[in-house]
Amino acid sequence: MTTCGPVMKSLLLLAVVVTLTGQGSAAAEKVSECCTRVARNRITETIVDYMEQKKNLPCVKAFIFQTESGRLYCCKHDEPWVMKKVRQLRAKKRAALASTPSLL
Repeated sequence: MTTCGPVMKSLLLLAVVVTLTGQGSAAAEKVSECCTRVARNRITETIVDYMEQKKNLPCVKAFIFQTESGRLYCCKHDEPWVMKKVRQLRAKKRAALASTPSLL
């Protein structure tokens, strides 16, 4: 039996975003079904994952960050700190995939 760790994590994150009804703080906007507003403030918690949200009204273009505590934050997609964090998380995911042995 094989597992698809990164794919399952992404699907789980998506499910959480869709069902979550209000965690967060003043550092960023709360997430319910989608981000309708974003914050520019930095997140002070440790960020462990992210998801990109495309603009589809009423949802706005944003990055949704998940922290170690499980909280989700909507952040402005073009803030320099947001783009830097996304690049770091993408590199971490690529490194994890590269170290996973192939089944072929």
